[in-house]
Amino acid sequence: MEQSEKGSAGRVGMRWGVFGGVVAFLVSLLGPLAGMVAAVFVGISLGRRAAAADAGREDGRPGALSGLVSGAVAAPVFVVGAAAGALVSARGAGAIRMAETLSEMLGTRITPDQAWQLFLLSLVFSAVVQAAILVGVATTAGAWVTRK
Repeated sequence: MEQSEKGSAGRVGMRWGVFGGVVAFLVSLLGPLAGMVAAVFVGISLGRRAAAADAGREDGRPGALSGLVSGAVAAPVFVVGAAAGALVSARGAGAIRMAETLSEMLGTRITPDQAWQLFLLSLVFSAVVQAAILVGVATTAGAWVTRK
């Protein structure tokens, strides 16, 4: 019982989810695209560590499955951290400034409320993409580690 709890992919996913959430928050202060880049690096480390944790166990999962499980556990915390960082960054810029920039770029009048709604929609899209990147890269890294 004790060995099955020690070093499992789920446990690695929880640890790296918290670490990734903090990293995502800090990096996403630069914008959601930076969070996507961070998802690649966190996913690689996560998948490698999860596959290594499950490799020595009797009931260990194959590397790709370990990466998938750990990525699925870590993704929600990572995405929340990234979204929080992007929100802090956007609040600093302000909805009025975003609306003015969008109005100039699109050649039409955008109100601050519309600009904020567009930002929130783009944040949701970014969160989905970041989660997919993190899980996909963690799965790939886990498979790569156990490859012979």
